[in-house]
Amino acid sequence: MDKEILDIINNDFKIEQRNLVSKELCSINLNHVMAESEYNLKNTRMSILYLAKGDPSEVSELTKRAKIDFRDVIMWATQEKNLKNK
Repeated sequence: MDKEILDIINNDFKIEQRNLVSKELCSINLNHVMAESEYNLKNTRMSILYLAKGDPSEVSELTKRAKIDFRDVIMWATQEKNLKNK
């Protein structure tokens, strides 16, 4: 995983939660995103972290949802950001 994602994990989660969160995010791979795109993969992982707000159980749930359709997670994060900016 790239440094930006690792920095968010280190900032948002307790030390004892970080390994679980990293494992969950690493379980999403290029096969789970359209066109096996690194951009889509990073966007999916960043969206999960944004929506989870430091809750490892949310990371697990959102990871499951992303494996079904990664676009849902990205859409939810985008909608929440848009609402926040209004």
